[in-house]
Amino acid sequence: MRSNISIRRSAGAALAILVAPILLVAQAPAPAKIERFTGTTVNLNPGAGKTLKIDVAKWATDAERDALLAAFKEKGDEGIGMALEKAPSAGYIWGDGFLGYSLRYAQKSTLPDGGERIIVVTDRPLGSWDREVWKATGQPAAPGYPFTVVELRLNKQGRGEGKMSLAAKVTADVDAKTMTLENYAAAPVLINNVRRAVASI
Repeated sequence: MRSNISIRRSAGAALAILVAPILLVAQAPAPAKIERFTGTTVNLNPGAGKTLKIDVAKWATDAERDALLAAFKEKGDEGIGMALEKAPSAGYIWGDGFLGYSLRYAQKSTLPDGGERIIVVTDRPLGSWDREVWKATGQPAAPGYPFTVVELRLNKQGRGEGKMSLAAKVTADVDAKTMTLENYAAAPVLINNVRRAVASI
């Protein structure tokens, strides 16, 4: 009788050892789904002709969006900078080199025509890894933000353009509840041939 009990216990222990890894795999969270947008920089000197890849791994929650807008309302540009310092990475912008720019905020919303508005914010000025920070051609001096706001507008087919705070003032769109570029229509296009790439994991 005792030998039978020992055999059963041994079999049970062996089964537990085999099943445990399967349960751990089943309970493990799924890998983050990356959404990629690509485009080419234009109307910049220096900085034109660079291929950009914008990889978004995490979109802002409503609470994160509201916190950033509240920081901007209370302390302006300084408030944005302070909020970005505390924010976890939401992805990266990659240029032609090996160094990327960490995204500290990413938000997407639907436009009235069915397209998309994508807002991403880096914690550094784009071009700061190069010898000279990127500057918009033929435009007044940029505000000199310690971060960069990139706004992409895509049509239903996932194609469009991008503009940046390198040549436009940052403001808040109260109705859309998002950070945005002031007078977007008049701001120069700084990223051309923007496309939504195939999502990756």
